Amino acid sequence: RRVARLVRRQQQTTTEEKPEINIVTEGSCLITGGLGALGLQLAQWLVDKGAQHLVLTGRREPSKTAKQTIAQLEQRGTKVSVLLGDVSVEQDVVGMIEQIQTSLAPLHGVIHAAGVLDDGVLQQMNWERFTKVMAPKVQGAWHLHKLTEDLPLDFFVCFSSAASLLGSTGQGNYAAANAFMDGLAYYRRALGLPGLSVNWAAWGEGGMAARLASQFQSRIRSLGMSSIPPEQGLEVLTQLLAESATQVGVIPINWSQFVAQLPAGMTMPVLSEFTTSQSVVAETKNNEFLLELQKAKASDRPQIMTNYLQGMVGKLLGFSEEQLPDTQLGFFDMGMDSLLSLELRNLLQKSFGCSVSSTVLFEYTNIESLAEYLVTEVLAEDLETTVDTSDKDKPETPTAAQEEVTDAIAQKFQQIKNLLNNN
Repeated sequence: RRVARLVRRQQQTTTEEKPEINIVTEGSCLITGGLGALGLQLAQWLVDKGAQHLVLTGRREPSKTAKQTIAQLEQRGTKVSVLLGDVSVEQDVVGMIEQIQTSLAPLHGVIHAAGVLDDGVLQQMNWERFTKVMAPKVQGAWHLHKLTEDLPLDFFVCFSSAASLLGSTGQGNYAAANAFMDGLAYYRRALGLPGLSVNWAAWGEGGMAARLASQFQSRIRSLGMSSIPPEQGLEVLTQLLAESATQVGVIPINWSQFVAQLPAGMTMPVLSEFTTSQSVVAETKNNEFLLELQKAKASDRPQIMTNYLQGMVGKLLGFSEEQLPDTQLGFFDMGMDSLLSLELRNLLQKSFGCSVSSTVLFEYTNIESLAEYLVTEVLAEDLETTVDTSDKDKPETPTAAQEEVTDAIAQKFQQIKNLLNNN
């Protein structure tokens, strides 16, 4: 049984330490998804490393940009073959491998980078949406494994995702598909075969995430993640192929920010070594805001909450600090979708340590109405709790009645004392 845990890796510090990989020049390197922007970057990288025979696969004819890149690679003396087909269809993969082995240079390396996205919260998912995303990752990887396991490959690389390590809102299907490839890498290693699964964060240029809407980009940034510059990604891939790693996550991330956006009460043991104190810091900050609300007049609280939500929503949607969202504009009119609304709900629960309905943004459709609801309904009981303890160690000022009782008791004691002294 394999137990996931994250450990820090030592990075290269000098140019002399940078590893190199040996590409068999007389062998073919297969890149699935090779006609996309990321696939073409991988092709150029392989040629830079000495590859002289490339096989690029895709479901559609190469685009104008792809044809230009292929022409440039061929001008450098590389033989580039384009094979059309769907890696999730076994017969298509059989045909590709047979054509390589009979008509082209023998296969020596595989990079499985094909994939599709179809994001949505689980309530909106159906089996068709799962199979659409899982087909190229799961079936494609398995077909490639079975049809090459008897070939002397130098590398078998699966382009997995950080989603299968850390989860990703709205990407349950994508996380599951990539988790299969992670497991396949270990299975191949157990068989004595090469296998590497890389859990990439989003690539800055060319990856699937780079083509998605700005809302997705904003959601990634709100998690504390940043994209991977292609040149750095390729440098890391070079290092990993020169080592014996089986699964590695490559994720530029701010762990404090990532942990802070987790739903209230949720912990990730796999991150225990990275997040010793971050959750405490986040909780202290939120308590300070709640204390500010509690001390404020009841009439001022909705505006204080509105200002707080403005910053939270603006950050989630990628607004600049100078351009805060309109508090009366509807959430969905300002660009929020169902996934971002779920992110906002999680942030609210994390910030205030309370339960918030998943339909809250459909019932309270802008920042002002949501602020009023949070103050008067969700946090009402907490806000009425007395929290000003600045004078808790000072003695209370006695009332006039208390002083009279105290004086009477003192007089009685004095009378008893006088009697005892006389006797």
